[in-house]
Amino acid sequence: MKAYLDCVPCFLSQALEAARMVTDDYNKEREVLLRVMDFLRNADLNRTPPEISREVHRIIRESLDVDDPYRKVKMESNVFGRKLYPKLLEKVRESNDPLLTAVKLAIAGNAIDFGTMQRYDVSKLIDKALGVEIDEESYRKFREDVLKGKRILYLLDNAGEIFFDRILMEELYREGKEIVCAVRREAIINDATLEDAKFAEIDKIAKVIEGEKLAPSAPGFFVENFSPELREEFGRCDVVISKGQGNYEALSNVERRVYFLLLVKCKLVARDIGREVGDFVMKVIN
Repeated sequence: MKAYLDCVPCFLSQALEAARMVTDDYNKEREVLLRVMDFLRNADLNRTPPEISREVHRIIRESLDVDDPYRKVKMESNVFGRKLYPKLLEKVRESNDPLLTAVKLAIAGNAIDFGTMQRYDVSKLIDKALGVEIDEESYRKFREDVLKGKRILYLLDNAGEIFFDRILMEELYREGKEIVCAVRREAIINDATLEDAKFAEIDKIAKVIEGEKLAPSAPGFFVENFSPELREEFGRCDVVISKGQGNYEALSNVERRVYFLLLVKCKLVARDIGREVGDFVMKVIN
């Protein structure tokens, strides 16, 4: 999915928010915005939003001389996710269709996101998730592929959200599946890294790999920057699950079957995916 002019205000909003997580110095905040605006003036909008965002956040980090402006909110999100985890697990165990419930809760967790201007009350979405309708045909294919397959590739999105993903991965693990989980190579917005995956103890049920070949990281795994391990697993695994908008933006045109799980938080993604902002989406490509 390519970027649009509508993406530009979102990039600027991210830049200002990231700057204010680090400093209250007006001149520093202004410097960040001016440098980002200078970059965006000539940015190629035929690239995907995650590719452009990678450069935007490189500029932010260099301007502020900080390696991770989102470190504090990421830890807060992880603590929040860990607190909710027992409740999520209980809902899956009480369900008539544990796999479907785990899918819905994984989508609800996608609300924990600092990469968009749209923000949600995650606790309220948990109860809403149980009542939403997921596309029946996509779920039918997903269930068939999962039950038939052996090895599952799970592309993670955000810190905190990964506890919701752990619920789904545990359900897959319970079914005897081998799980490979990809995280970002280094910090970018509030996306999950190896440190976050270990905090959520995902490494106890899955093989965790860094999915990017080159730094800096982007808020989406795009094929040209797959690490050798991710490239191998992307071709080898029986089922690929991709979480979040950034991964959808980066991978929506790939030539293999991918199951995208996301909460739609952007009108451009909504238009591309054929849904509305706020929708819970399971979409299968190919």
